[in-house]
Amino acid sequence: ATSAEPVLSARWVRPAYVATATAMLWSPKLSWLDAFARCATVLVALIDFAPTAATQFAESAAALRARNGRGGARWAALVRMKIAGELLGLWMICCPSWPTCVGASVVLLSHIIFWLGGAATSRVDASGAPAAVPAPVANMILKADLAVCGAAVLGWAAPSQTVRTVGAVAYTTAVSLVCCEKMAGRMKATRTGSSSRPAVQRRQAAADWKEFSWRRQWYPIAFSKVTDKAIPHRLELFGEPLALWWDHSVKAWRATVDSCPHRLAPLSEGRVDEEGNIECPYHGWAFEGDSGACTKIPQAEGFGSEDMRRRCSATPLHAVERQGIVWIWGQPGARIEDVDEALIPVCEALEDPAFDWIDVSRDMPYSADMLLENVLDSSHVPFTHHKTISKRENAQPLLLQLTEKVTAAGFAGQFMKDTPVGKQGTDALAAGKSTERTTQFTAPTYMHHRIRTSDVSGSFDKGFETWTVAYATPTGPGRSRLFARFPFRFPAPKFGPNLPRLIVRNLPDWLNHLGQLRVLDDDNIFLPLQEGRVKEVGGWKEYNMPTPADTYVAAYRRWFDRAGPPPHAPSAVNEFETKIPTKAELLDRWSQHTAHCKSCQTAAKSAKRIISVCRVALIVAAAAAP
Repeated sequence: ATSAEPVLSARWVRPAYVATATAMLWSPKLSWLDAFARCATVLVALIDFAPTAATQFAESAAALRARNGRGGARWAALVRMKIAGELLGLWMICCPSWPTCVGASVVLLSHIIFWLGGAATSRVDASGAPAAVPAPVANMILKADLAVCGAAVLGWAAPSQTVRTVGAVAYTTAVSLVCCEKMAGRMKATRTGSSSRPAVQRRQAAADWKEFSWRRQWYPIAFSKVTDKAIPHRLELFGEPLALWWDHSVKAWRATVDSCPHRLAPLSEGRVDEEGNIECPYHGWAFEGDSGACTKIPQAEGFGSEDMRRRCSATPLHAVERQGIVWIWGQPGARIEDVDEALIPVCEALEDPAFDWIDVSRDMPYSADMLLENVLDSSHVPFTHHKTISKRENAQPLLLQLTEKVTAAGFAGQFMKDTPVGKQGTDALAAGKSTERTTQFTAPTYMHHRIRTSDVSGSFDKGFETWTVAYATPTGPGRSRLFARFPFRFPAPKFGPNLPRLIVRNLPDWLNHLGQLRVLDDDNIFLPLQEGRVKEVGGWKEYNMPTPADTYVAAYRRWFDRAGPPPHAPSAVNEFETKIPTKAELLDRWSQHTAHCKSCQTAAKSAKRIISVCRVALIVAAAAAP
């Protein structure tokens, strides 16, 4: 058994709120004001109450399991009391004999009891570890609940009809504002994920070489949208195998070292069980994702002692999702207080609703430092990518300079003057516009090129803008995973729809990936061979770089020399050190991309079905021919 007492599933929570909210809409209205108050309450119940209740219920249940029923009991009791109060109040709103403000008062009273009962200090996370709500935040929420509850009480208990109307209006307005705030926050979170610390602050905080550590960083590991949530996935970081899976009980990604503590079988070959834990394929041991706690040993009678659970735990890695990417903290088993989500190097363009973007990822057959050296170098594009995204005749001198010196945090640079590079630059020059080109490297994985084109008035804020964003995750020696993002801001047309924006928004992922993988083939065909040659001659200092076009490459190599190589596992091996890779291996799109992309897998299966149907149709047609 996983716990001394059974724990209810949280799956019923959202449907209960949805059913109650639907019933509220069908209930007869007492007045137009009451109808508005009811609609606002329905919205806040669906947008705020339901997801919060489901998450809190699931986390508190997981905490009880993790602590064998002895941890987080007070928090679990408060959560269940609050959910019961909310559902009771919402049910009362369904009754036509009571105004909306009566049920709303019951809902808000349950919130007030929740906070006064010590929810802020008794809160625990899914592992049962303390996760107190800061006192200023809790006090602010409590005061807001008291104020709105007071308005709701006035809306039905005041002796004067005028005062009741004022109370009902105040309650409806307050709840409507909460709905607007939640919807705005959800739209931004859906698009980009929660914001991290501004880039300038991140770079200032990370500029000290004494503080730099490859392990104390966030690494992108997967695009959430195209990663199958139904199965575990085997991934790598620093040559160490990891297991990644979607915990459906709390709607979050989880990760652990891909090794069962029992007899070291790979957990990624197992399954995600009914409670969202990862189950070993060998003997059925199961592990909670947030803490790594062992939740099941089928072979143990009376399993549940703290000592056994501690000895049998897996090694978790902190995982979060930001801007559609799953991020892993580079230090397995790190304490939660040592993990700083503000260090995640988000792309600022994706925080702006004016931008749309396309994504692609690929496992590259060369190291992360070679990958970053390559993407920082714009001068290779006309030649390496001739007839894919550029042409040889576009080559010209690139006068680059650094605007931020090389530190542990990275560096920044720009073109010394407006240089009409490629079609975008020449078109801008012909139209009397100007361009601004800047580059940023944020250690140890992120870089972007930003190209801004002015409008006819000379404003860069209203013209076309494009970014080339690349994350290079060091998956192992001689290999890396690229996460490429291409944000675009298309100026509004004078009339009609914004067709380029509609195309980017509605382009199927598999079709976008097909084009981007063709571009990446251009690099894959020779960069692994170049990397081998660089090692043979003793490193990058044998490069001959006489022009400013190599400014960023030289800056990155100085940074990498100071940082040192990634801490790859001693057992990790670069297979291309002992053999020359074939073209088939270098351009193996299935293992490098499709194997971890759900969209492309689905498209490939559909294509096979279509081919099979066509073959059958040809056979039938041939047989029917005279």
